[in-house]
Amino acid sequence: MSAVSFRIARVLRGVSSVRGCRSLSSSSCLFRIPVSSDNPLPLPKVKKIPDLSQFDLLYDDVEENSSIINLWKKQKAQELGSDSSTSANVDAIVRKERKIPNWPEDEPIGCPRQEVDERMLVENERDMFWSEDLLIPYDQFKKLSKKTLIVKRTVQMTRKGKVPSMYVLVVVGNGNGSAGYGEGKSTEATKAMLIATRDAIKHMQHFPRYDNRTIYHDIEHKFKATKLMLWARRPGFGCRAAPMIHEICECIGIHDLASKIHGSRNPMNVIKAFFEALRTQRVPDNLAKARGIRLVDINHTYYAGIRSTPIKR
Repeated sequence: MSAVSFRIARVLRGVSSVRGCRSLSSSSCLFRIPVSSDNPLPLPKVKKIPDLSQFDLLYDDVEENSSIINLWKKQKAQELGSDSSTSANVDAIVRKERKIPNWPEDEPIGCPRQEVDERMLVENERDMFWSEDLLIPYDQFKKLSKKTLIVKRTVQMTRKGKVPSMYVLVVVGNGNGSAGYGEGKSTEATKAMLIATRDAIKHMQHFPRYDNRTIYHDIEHKFKATKLMLWARRPGFGCRAAPMIHEICECIGIHDLASKIHGSRNPMNVIKAFFEALRTQRVPDNLAKARGIRLVDINHTYYAGIRSTPIKR
């Protein structure tokens, strides 16, 4: 006898009043309630009672009924005897007689694969979906890169007890001066990451860069208990900073930078302090307009495009 519960649903499928209950077994019937002569069962309803010795594609599961299927194979092997040609095909014979499908090739009720438009996601980050509410064109959305910086478990204490949740902080940038960070909270880490990613895309800002590689001037900024110091550096210096700041610089497109953190090194404070520090940059063009003078970049005006030539002797 199979270990599965009685399939009342299979009997109810064709018979309005239940006269018998059976489950998969080696015999044709597990048990049947006798029908009295005073109230006989109509012949059309008798035909509708399913034969539970056969495998039903709708209600039976191969894994749940593996024990009874093995019993069918043993019984069939005893019937066929010791003939090697037939004993090798016992499995195929039993599957054909009992109508057992070969999963997943003969899956009768296959769930259709959900078709996802390729324009709606990024190839390397499958949890970044584009939609109109992101307020960013699709062409720019494809160029975004995501960095998951913080993933931690939080607990809220209530009268009913502790309510756990997941907190995620994500930084998204295009590598060309624009970036933003977002925070997400949910019971599952994947949902929290999706919320944080979409929040970061919506709050992206553009940060000015000198020569598209570093900041315009040295910055000293304080955020809560974190004091952050940033220094502009020469070409080829590299980004010598804390790991969190280094990841953000890759998203923004800053290649030459030095930094130092004093006070609290809480990752959330460091990330927020770095974004606030970049907003405090004073661009020389804006200072020149405010003072009413003309700005000339000597480095680009007088030395850009000049190449060294060999001395002719």
